[in-house]
Amino acid sequence: MNSVSIKKTANGAEYLKSVQIGSDCLDVDQRGILTIGGVAADRLVAEFGSPLFVISESTVRQNFRAVRRAFSERWPAPVNVMYAIKANNNLAVRAIVSAEGGGGDCFGMGELYATFQGGADPALIAMNGSLKTAQEIDEAVRRGVTINIDAEDEIDKVCAAARKYGVRAKVMLRLKILNDYLRNVGSDYMGISDEAGIYDRIEAIKFGFGPDMAAALTRRLADLPELDHVGFHYHVGRYSLRKDVITELYSGFAQAVVRLHEQTGFWPRIVDIGGGIPRERDPESRQLALNQLKIDDYAETVCGALLSNLKTTGLPTPALWLEPGRYIIGNASVLLTTIGTIKRDLGRIWVNVDSSTNLLMRIDTSASRYHILPATGMTRSFKEPALIVGLTCIPSVFSANQSIPDLAAGDVLAILDTGMYSETTSTQFNGVPRPATVLVNDGDAELIKARETVEDVFRLHQIPERLRGE
Repeated sequence: MNSVSIKKTANGAEYLKSVQIGSDCLDVDQRGILTIGGVAADRLVAEFGSPLFVISESTVRQNFRAVRRAFSERWPAPVNVMYAIKANNNLAVRAIVSAEGGGGDCFGMGELYATFQGGADPALIAMNGSLKTAQEIDEAVRRGVTINIDAEDEIDKVCAAARKYGVRAKVMLRLKILNDYLRNVGSDYMGISDEAGIYDRIEAIKFGFGPDMAAALTRRLADLPELDHVGFHYHVGRYSLRKDVITELYSGFAQAVVRLHEQTGFWPRIVDIGGGIPRERDPESRQLALNQLKIDDYAETVCGALLSNLKTTGLPTPALWLEPGRYIIGNASVLLTTIGTIKRDLGRIWVNVDSSTNLLMRIDTSASRYHILPATGMTRSFKEPALIVGLTCIPSVFSANQSIPDLAAGDVLAILDTGMYSETTSTQFNGVPRPATVLVNDGDAELIKARETVEDVFRLHQIPERLRGE
């Protein structure tokens, strides 16, 4: 994998400069305090408490525009950039994407609700999922959402809802593409070696239809007047940063679309390529080094692979839908966390903070690695390595070898790139309430999600009367 190594730096300010990317809204003020969207970290913690998720509105907008520009410049038909709300479901973030003209990918009733609370245009929204209930399908059809069919029995449910509302429901089929090339290609994110390959992982995953079933269902959809079959969906997610792998994945999708046309006569008006766009600071690569595969390189690779195969038919180029989540929100969020105690023993240093890896679950589930800054001591010289650990009763290691300056209880650390799969996968382990979230922009900070209380953690619990004491 091409990457840029992280050089040894003297302090937090230098470290930030060495890993900073174009859409970051991070700086250091004259006091040596980290600022996010023009708001100092110490002010944010004083006003809103700690730990605290801080989202930069400007970064969200910049990232969305970068994706839209990169693909629109390379695709000769309309492009719909659809925010994958599973990455971060703050309603304010969805509202920002809606204001930018973005579509959306949603899963189930909860994400459908959140998507429309954020002002989304139903014509630009798709519903995914391998088990969609009749209620979810009914609501999606009622709202005019495109449904990506991922189970055969969904078809009857969509038809029933379409008849109920007197509409032709828009649908796509989700495809599963198996390519022998992938038998010897690994995944940094999945921790799969090249020798093991990702072929078996893709084959075993529950999503998508193989070629024979896809052809049969395409023929079936053509005979159903209640349904408007508009295209095909394909999502493999974040497997690799290698251009050859990306080329094979999307060439395989385009070739499958062409074969289905040859078998059924159907040609899509839309191809939905899902998400999985790698980022420059990419925690899921399991390393801190920067990724050199920029958004323009990625778009060039994907569009080239698709178009070179689709154009062989001489048929019109379909509209392109894509579902980025991590790329749009990843570096837009910073987790501020306050040091509670520092323990020195056995030649080690443990810096204990008031958050835990239950807020960044992919550290424990996928070995993701995050950059950590001394937010209230950015110009203090680094002196020694330490372990940054959380407060819960598991090891909760944010970093096992973090360079730190002189620190003390009350100092604030900043963990970068916490926008994706942090808040949406966080838990209340040990009964610890989850943090508040604020939105920053041009020096202003606004609360967009309130901090939980202990009472909130247990609000839905009930003790049967027979178990209550007299």
